[in-house]
Amino acid sequence: MYTKMKSFFLSTLLSFLSISTSYAADSLNILDAYIPEAPPGAQVLAGFMKIHNPSKQAIEIKAVSSPDFNSVEIHLSRDVNGIAKMLPQKSLMIAANSTLDLQPGSYHLMLIKPKQMMRAGDKVLIKFSLSDNTSQELQVAVQKKIKKVRTMKCAAGKCGGN
Repeated sequence: MYTKMKSFFLSTLLSFLSISTSYAADSLNILDAYIPEAPPGAQVLAGFMKIHNPSKQAIEIKAVSSPDFNSVEIHLSRDVNGIAKMLPQKSLMIAANSTLDLQPGSYHLMLIKPKQMMRAGDKVLIKFSLSDNTSQELQVAVQKKIKKVRTMKCAAGKCGGN
């Protein structure tokens, strides 16, 4: 009797586990994430990375936050008739089995009002809230500027580079 109950319990548990994992969200793979070091006193920093979705279904990032900043926004930079525009985005959709690059002049994170000055070598915690009510956290390093970014004219003067 005990062996039958044990066998029934184990088969029920294995069935439950296989059902629950088939509904679990696939996680995103984050590659080459970095935050360029900004000048002292800067109130906005940017975040760049490659976000890879290895799953067979699209994954939507509904919100981004960080305890190290007052707020984090998703933006898309567009060059419209020689004028740089940063368009806030409500979310980011990462298509199935694809990669979305967050890079200068395209999609990127705007890290607004740091709670302390960020220097090269500091780590920033970033949290992605996904559409399936799960979240994913990562540590991103602040780095010295590596690449020179093209300067574009914008309504308030120079923006987008050195």
